[in-house]
Amino acid sequence: MRDKRSIIIKSPRLQRIRNNLRDVFFQAARSERKRLYNEWRGFLVDPEGKRRSINNFSPEELSRFRQLQERENEITDMINRSILTCAACGKGHRDMVYNKAYDAWYCTECYGLERVTAQRRAKARARNPNKAKSCEEKVIESHSKTFL
Repeated sequence: MRDKRSIIIKSPRLQRIRNNLRDVFFQAARSERKRLYNEWRGFLVDPEGKRRSINNFSPEELSRFRQLQERENEITDMINRSILTCAACGKGHRDMVYNKAYDAWYCTECYGLERVTAQRRAKARARNPNKAKSCEEKVIESHSKTFL
């Protein structure tokens, strides 16, 4: 997908359809996550209702437990990086912009704020280009470049 692709819908009827479709997909992913969560939580309680330690799992149980956890995390990551929700604020009923560097969608409001902040950092950097940068400043700078 192209970098910084915007999906903006002006028609209220189409926005309602978009939002309802997002809700359907979100609820389907959420119910699958809940099913996986309940299944792996079942490993933590024995038939008598006592809590089990992960150290007491058999190799097969541990393998299945980890598979369930990994699948739940994959679904969560897919939701967070999809057009269903903004990667920054988590809201889903807004127009979205794709940021290829993060492989994630941002609502137009969050994307605009990130862009303004990135522009301010670029201006400040241009005024003082020889200043030594800490590791944190380098990470912030690389983050900001993806929004310019």
